[in-house]
Amino acid sequence: MVKFGSKDKRTRVVFLSSIATSLVLMNLFLLGTLLSNLYRGEAAYTMVDLAAGSIFVFVITMIISLSLWPKVIDWLESRDTKK
Repeated sequence: MVKFGSKDKRTRVVFLSSIATSLVLMNLFLLGTLLSNLYRGEAAYTMVDLAAGSIFVFVITMIISLSLWPKVIDWLESRDTKK
């Protein structure tokens, strides 16, 4: 079921998966901070806080996901070869 083929294609899959994961988590962070600002009535976070936090979340999740996605892909491939 899971065939990634050559190392070049696998590297591309890992990189694109990491970017997608980081963008999703960054959007969840932004949604949470914007909702927090809306419900408080006053601005709890400034635009600088939002931008800096978004960049921080994106970078941290890229680092973490770039280390986790290869392990997930190895697990998927080994699970497929056992069947």
